[in-house]
Amino acid sequence: MSRINSRNKGARAELQAAKWLKLKFKLENEPQRNLEQVRSGGHDLNGFPPFCIEVKHCETLALRSWWIQAVASVTRDYSVPVVMAKQNRKPWIFLISAREIGLERGFIQLQENEFIKWINLHLGAQDEEI
Repeated sequence: MSRINSRNKGARAELQAAKWLKLKFKLENEPQRNLEQVRSGGHDLNGFPPFCIEVKHCETLALRSWWIQAVASVTRDYSVPVVMAKQNRKPWIFLISAREIGLERGFIQLQENEFIKWINLHLGAQDEEI
């Protein structure tokens, strides 16, 4: 029974994360849940490249294992791993690569306002490359 509940909880968190991303970044289309990940692996949300997003809603944080999962889910089109994690009645937290601050490996944790700034900087840099 708890397996079904945790699956539903995960699906709800993914939908909440998709709505949050659409709202905060004024996306034309809301990212969609990756329903193929059960069969073939991969990240939780499609539609916000290049970000490979893993979504977690859990009271007990397992940041390191979640980060490892996000890095393992990276693909050519979704090449920037991100973990969006939430505990009940708390704001989202975000994990991004420690390479962003010059370290060779690992992750750093950002709060919402920091994450929004980082995404906007990252997307701005992408526009300049085009």
